[in-house]
Order: sequence, then structure tokens, then C-alpha cells
Amino acid sequence: MGNKKEQQSLDVKERILSVSRELFIKNGYNGTSVRDIAAASDTNVAHIKYYFNSKYKLFEFIFEEAFDVLLNRIEGILRKENSFFDLIKEWVYTYYDILVEFPMIPIFLLNEINQNPECLTCRLLKREPVELFNQLSDRIEEEVKKGTIVETSPLDLALNVLSLCVFPFMFGPLATLIAGKSKDEYYEVLQDHKEYVVDFVIKALKP
Repeated sequence: MGNKKEQQSLDVKERILSVSRELFIKNGYNGTSVRDIAAASDTNVAHIKYYFNSKYKLFEFIFEEAFDVLLNRIEGILRKENSFFDLIKEWVYTYYDILVEFPMIPIFLLNEINQNPECLTCRLLKREPVELFNQLSDRIEEEVKKGTIVETSPLDLALNVLSLCVFPFMFGPLATLIAGKSKDEYYEVLQDHKEYVVDFVIKALKP
């Protein structure tokens, strides 16, 4: 009996999470209400408050889930013995794949930087990003010594790749209006832009 209740509880929680992802992506954080989530997940507001306390906490949960996926994928890329330029390609592709799946993350990050910087910092530091950055730094130093790439600051490279990948998603709502494109059409444009970013970064690194 207890196991059945636990399973039902898990089913409700997963249903809320699944629907929330869809609604946040479709309507954005501000455009999605707790009542919207409850109606679409065939639950109620009390369920959402019980499992997640608030819409903000629910979104935090989804953000952390996406962030963990991103870090795990990047760590996997750095561990591969691919060429450095293949690493760059996979790195950019990973950012785009995650941001297509969770396009609301850049705006959430921007809001957190302005409103809750300490909370955001703690959330990031507990995942030990310094270790990941050190792996990247070591690989860059190795490639510079081999003559594969020009001397490059790891921080500059990381910031360049991050900004080139993230900004198109932050700019998306405005870009669709200016260019007169639908969201789906804009995402098609981003698929081509992804290749442009890869080429741009690689050309900047080649001796």
C-alpha cells in the first residue's frame, strides 16, 4: 500500500515537472501561472505548493536540472580524446542543444544575477565549476604548446563561446518581431548560426 502511494506521489510530481517545462518554454516564466500548470498537469495548486512550495522554486528545480545536464555534457566533452577543434564544435552544439530545450534559462540567469546574486553563486559553486574550468585551461595550454592554436586566455575563450551561444536565445523574442519570423522559423535560423559560431571560434583560434 505504501509503495503504491509513493508511486502515485512520484507520478504527480513528474507530471507537474513535465508540464512546467513545456509551459515555461512556450510562455516564459512570467507568462505561466501556477493555475496554468495545475490545469495542464491535471493536478491542483495545493499539489504544486506541496511538492515545490512556489512557482519560483519549481522553476529553480528545472533550472538546476538543466544546468546539471549542461555541466555533465561539457565534462564528457573535455574527457574525450578528440581534436581541439572537434571539442569546440561539440561545446557549441551542447550549449545550443540545452538552450533549445530550455530557452528560458538565460533570462532566468539574468534576473538572478540582478536580484539574487549570492543565491546564484552558491548554486553554481556547489557544482565545482572551477574544476571544469581547470580541465579546459589545461587542454588549452597543451594545444598552445603543440601549435594547434594561438596563445589564448581560457577565460576569454569561455566567455566568447558562452556569449556567442547564449545571446541569440536572450535576443530571440525581439529578433522574431524585428525579422517577422515565428519562433520555429527563428530556431531554424539558429541551427545555421550554430555552424557560424563554430567556424568563427575555430578561425579565431587557428595560428
